[in-house]
Amino acid sequence: MSWLNVQLVSALCYGCLSIVMVLLNKLLMSSYALSRPSTILLPQYVCSIALAELLHRLKWIHLEPFSAHSLRSLLFIGVSYCLHAITSLTALSGMNVPLYAAIKRCTPVLNLFLAYVLLEKKKTPSLPISLTVIVTTGGCVLAALGDIESDLRAYSYGAFSVLCQGLYMTLIQRKSGQEGFHAIDIFYYNCLTSLLITALYGVALGEFAPVTGNADERAEVTMSFVLTYLTTIVASIALNFSIIWCTVENSALTTSIVGALKQVIQSIIGAVWFGGVSTNLLFVVGILLNFAGSFLYTYLKAMESTSAVSSLEAK
Repeated sequence: MSWLNVQLVSALCYGCLSIVMVLLNKLLMSSYALSRPSTILLPQYVCSIALAELLHRLKWIHLEPFSAHSLRSLLFIGVSYCLHAITSLTALSGMNVPLYAAIKRCTPVLNLFLAYVLLEKKKTPSLPISLTVIVTTGGCVLAALGDIESDLRAYSYGAFSVLCQGLYMTLIQRKSGQEGFHAIDIFYYNCLTSLLITALYGVALGEFAPVTGNADERAEVTMSFVLTYLTTIVASIALNFSIIWCTVENSALTTSIVGALKQVIQSIIGAVWFGGVSTNLLFVVGILLNFAGSFLYTYLKAMESTSAVSSLEAK
């Protein structure tokens, strides 16, 4: 498989799996009343670690021997990823899918800033890029103001999840590029760290205790629930690796752009499937501006990349 094909396949895998995961998580929380992030995330990390160990022992993949140094070096990736997963699920439980997607489309803003701060190659964004960032973020703010079922707690968690997502993507790019960590090793240590934090989080908040409230507060265990839950675990393993794979093969910015684009499809499916979308002018204008800003941003970044490649070839 050529270098270009690897980049494309990794980006497509991340985009498709991300859409599936958001819809499955929303289904678990809204249709099956499973509103405890730890009970969703913990089995995913356990299965991810077990699968990585199994494939390593079968010699289908190669994991470097466990190293305390590597664990410390990759610690902040695991912490920021785990916090992103927990806060994203909490935010998704309190808002409709299109608005959740609009907030997530602000991730490239953080990637621009964090790449400048944390990576060795410093590059100030051009004026057109800066304007698309303002339009994208401004559209998100307008959509939030127009949301008649606004939930300040969900918005706060959504904003924090964007910060964590931008941080772990940039750190993955830094660790793979500057320190030579492979995608599968980052994936493995990421799951180890996330497993510990999620377990502590669940115990601290009592999320593993039996629910004793009324029927509306309990997830009804049916065959469809079990199948959805197991599908979510399988999809999450693939998604967790695809995020790292896409970022290693491309960049943190490319991964965030793919995430912004896939949220268009995600928003349409979520609005039709789950409903709960405001139809007032402010909300609609905000979503459209958010869409327009993210598309223009993606186009301009693609043009910049094409120009950079052409310049290198000319030399």
